[in-house]
Amino acid sequence: MTAIAYNQFRDKIGEVIEDVIFTGEPVTVTRADGKNFVIVPEDEWDSINQTAHLLSSGENARRLRESSEQAKAGKLVERDIG
Repeated sequence: MTAIAYNQFRDKIGEVIEDVIFTGEPVTVTRADGKNFVIVPEDEWDSINQTAHLLSSGENARRLRESSEQAKAGKLVERDIG
């Protein structure tokens, strides 16, 4: 992740935003007071929020972790969904 100082961000806000949109990579804006923030593409932000929502339920998190472990172990089941 790229970082830029707040004063540079302020001076180049348009360029930074275009770069985030074009590359899809977040940019951290650092401040002297330590209250930094991140500019993130909307689709990435949506993905983060969806993941947080899915993991907010203990049961959901357990099922996802279990499924991930099964996939890593090659225990996959093919299904015809058509």
